[in-house]
Amino acid sequence: MKLLFLDTETTGVDNTKNGIIQIAGIVEIDGAVKEEFNMMCRPFPGQAVSPDALKVTGKTMDEIRAYPEPQAAYRDLVAILDRYIDRYDKTDKFYMVGQNTKFDYDFLTAWFKNNGNPYFYAYVAYHLIDVIQATALFTVAGQFKLENMKLATVAKHFGIPLKAHDAMEDIRATRAIFYRYVHLIRQIEKDGVPA
Repeated sequence: MKLLFLDTETTGVDNTKNGIIQIAGIVEIDGAVKEEFNMMCRPFPGQAVSPDALKVTGKTMDEIRAYPEPQAAYRDLVAILDRYIDRYDKTDKFYMVGQNTKFDYDFLTAWFKNNGNPYFYAYVAYHLIDVIQATALFTVAGQFKLENMKLATVAKHFGIPLKAHDAMEDIRATRAIFYRYVHLIRQIEKDGVPA
C-alpha cells in the first residue's frame, strides 16, 4: 500500500487565483516511512496573496519573495514522486491522505498545470482519504464529541502536539490522527459491531 500524506500552505483559498507557498509530505509504503519532504516556493507571478493567508501562516511578503521559484519546487516534488510511482502505470498510485484533502489536491492539480504538467493525477488515486470525513464518521458514531473538526482541535483531543499552519507540522499530526482512526477501526472490528 502506497500512502502519500500531503499538506500545502497557500496564499488564499481559491486555486484559480492563489498560489502554493509550502508543500510537505510523508511517503509511506507498506507501513514504512520512506521519505519526508518539506519545500517552500513563491507563488507564480500574478497570483494573489491574501492578507488573511499571511496572518494564518505567519509569513510576510518579504519571506515569500525570498522563497525559491515554483519551478524548482516542482522539479524536486516530481523527482520524489517518480521514485515511488510509475506515472505511466494506471495501477500504480498513491492514496493521498490529508486534512481536507480535496483542497490540497485541487491546489496541487492547478500548481502542476501552472508548471506545464496537467497530470498530477498520474501519481495519486482518485479516491482521496480525508481525516475530516473520518472525524465526522466517528463523531456520528458517538466515539467522541468535539467543538469543531479543525486539525488543531482533533490533535488536541488525541494529545498530539501541533504547531498549526506549518505544512510539515500539520501533515505529521494528520498522519498521527489517521493512525488513531485506523486503531479505532481495528478495535471496533475486534470487539464486534453493535447491533
